[in-house]
Amino acid sequence: MQTYEVIGKHITFGIGTELKLSESQVESRATSLKKKTKDIFEVVEPVQFKRGEKITISPESLTKSLLENLKEISDKKPDGNSNKIEVPTEYPCIQHTGFGKYNVYDAEKNLLTPKPIKKDEAEKIFTELSKKNESDDSTNEDEKNSETKQSENSANNGA
Repeated sequence: MQTYEVIGKHITFGIGTELKLSESQVESRATSLKKKTKDIFEVVEPVQFKRGEKITISPESLTKSLLENLKEISDKKPDGNSNKIEVPTEYPCIQHTGFGKYNVYDAEKNLLTPKPIKKDEAEKIFTELSKKNESDDSTNEDEKNSETKQSENSANNGA
């Protein structure tokens, strides 16, 4: 089983779904759940969870439409900060956020996408960004070369 956080407005699980829930989650939905083991419950009537709630469910039970409203939560919390996002060190870059969604970062480590987007859209933005950066880099090199030549000429003229 894997733990997820609801990121959509709400999510509904149908009859037969098995969920691991907290006591407070069970209390408010007691008539819609049947206890299987200590903290595992089977849905006997459709149940809803709102944004921010955490549930544990077998990933095989999730459909694509359900996955769009859930964010997988890592069980590993090395520094206690589960909201920390690991960002790659080479910029610009594309970062996979999960469920086929991506963020795009520019060379100054700024997030360019307001929300995660599909891979093909992210690659398109990244390609355009890379082309722009390459042309900026060649322009900067030309400027540096001309500045170097000017300083060398003035040094040679002064000698």
